[in-house]
Amino acid sequence: MPNIATVMKDEITRLARKELKQQIDPLRAQVSAQKKTIAALKQQIDALQRDVGKVAKGVAKKATAVPAASDGSGRQSRYSGALLRKLRERLGLSRDAFAPLLGASSAALYTWEQTEARPRQEYLDKIALIRSLSKAQVLELLEQSGSAKPSKKVGRKKLATS
Repeated sequence: MPNIATVMKDEITRLARKELKQQIDPLRAQVSAQKKTIAALKQQIDALQRDVGKVAKGVAKKATAVPAASDGSGRQSRYSGALLRKLRERLGLSRDAFAPLLGASSAALYTWEQTEARPRQEYLDKIALIRSLSKAQVLELLEQSGSAKPSKKVGRKKLATS
């Protein structure tokens, strides 16, 4: 005949295991659900990082619109005073409005357009960046910086009739 102490001990152990199982099973389910959520979030992070990389590459291509010359002279873009004037006129800007975009004075801009002097490399880089922008983008930059407004040219027909 079994000992009553052994039977009681076995019954207490059985009941304790049953109680623990009732407490632990819901926690295991929560942990499993959280692990799945974490895995999904990691996948989203990876996808977003890939997208950021693609966008960064696109921005880098636009920012480096003018490749470095292979002759080693340090010059990165062609320059012509007439082309600078045409760029300014294409954007519909006066010298006073265009100069702040470059960080130069309108007098310096005049001498560059007249090819009396060549701008330094830092200004050539800025000109190359502005060359890659659209008129709307340039106007938006001007509005954000609060610089001078675009020039409003009077047409020849109005001059002839006035």
